[in-house]
Amino acid sequence: MLSQKTFISKLNTDYFCRMSGIYIHIPFCSTKCHYCNFLSTVSLKYRKEVFEAIGKEIAMRKNYLGQKPIETIYFGGGTPSLLSKDELKTLLKRIFDHFEVVSGAEITLEANPDDVNRKISEDWLDIGINRLSIGTQAFNDDILRKLNRRHRADQSLQAVQFAFESGFRNMSIDLIYGIPGLTNSMWEAEIEVAANLPVSHISAYHLTVEAGTALENLIRRKKYPNLSEEAGVEQFEILMDKLESVGYEHYEISNFAQNGLYSKHNRSYWQNKPYLGIGPSAHSYDLEKREWNTSNLRTYFEAIDSGERDFESEVLSKTDFYNEFIMLGLRTSEGVDLKELEKRFADFKADFETKAEKYFQRGQMVFCEGSYRLSRSGKFFADAIAADFFQ
Repeated sequence: MLSQKTFISKLNTDYFCRMSGIYIHIPFCSTKCHYCNFLSTVSLKYRKEVFEAIGKEIAMRKNYLGQKPIETIYFGGGTPSLLSKDELKTLLKRIFDHFEVVSGAEITLEANPDDVNRKISEDWLDIGINRLSIGTQAFNDDILRKLNRRHRADQSLQAVQFAFESGFRNMSIDLIYGIPGLTNSMWEAEIEVAANLPVSHISAYHLTVEAGTALENLIRRKKYPNLSEEAGVEQFEILMDKLESVGYEHYEISNFAQNGLYSKHNRSYWQNKPYLGIGPSAHSYDLEKREWNTSNLRTYFEAIDSGERDFESEVLSKTDFYNEFIMLGLRTSEGVDLKELEKRFADFKADFETKAEKYFQRGQMVFCEGSYRLSRSGKFFADAIAADFFQ
């Protein structure tokens, strides 16, 4: 069994770890969606201070990733599309000034549909953003109101069209299923609309009740019906059938892509690449430990302004690495590679294979091309199955 030090050293020399990504968290929104548990606020009280602190943190942490080139930059939130062209340009310049960014790096901006028009799309392209992730969520106004989304369905269609006409050829949209009141026929119609848009990537998520959200509070007070797992399973199967029939590859549990246009940034998480998170609540990973910034906006910018950071961290054990290796592998179409499992986690291999046999018998797992993968019927239960393998 490798020592922790030797294991980390080996991990750092693996080929897939030679590139890195940067995530920028913009914690402001115009409205708060009922289901959202990400750090975001509708108050713009500290907007200027947080923006300036993000710029300073980029410079402060220029050595965090060592000399690894940056292949992806991702503006998430919150609602990054609330930032002006000049603000986004300033943050990108700061990144390029302090990091080696590879030519053709994927630079993604999350955008709300009602923030997108032809002029701003052209501005985004002009400053170097080359991929949009548009938070459509649904194409039915009644469903959008249930989710407390601020945009209308027609604005989602317009947003995609504006961006396409402006020159964007790498776009993703989000969809949510498992919503009370969303019938299977309505869901089929949603997917059909999405599949006819000029987008290369679709992320689809089952509505989840997260602690502390407005949705949890509404369900607890019986103002909103409980979610149905059975309905979720049916709609997940419809999703796979519909998108695969029109050429989308189901490359990760919640993600579908055409023409190999995967989300390089999110894919780097699943491939265990290091990344730097900038902004309040943002997480970072250097192949040895994880760090996460404070989620208190005032504490965040005051600490950065004084030349410090307010953050927590944890050093990962070999068991932690194993658990994540299993979880991330089972979420992807590549699965858990047997040779990699034997090479890195030989002492856990027998236990893994014993548990895997149970899922083979249930038809929820297969062994294909040297990898353990979830079958079609196992994919909806990916998180629960992965958790059963954890040490």
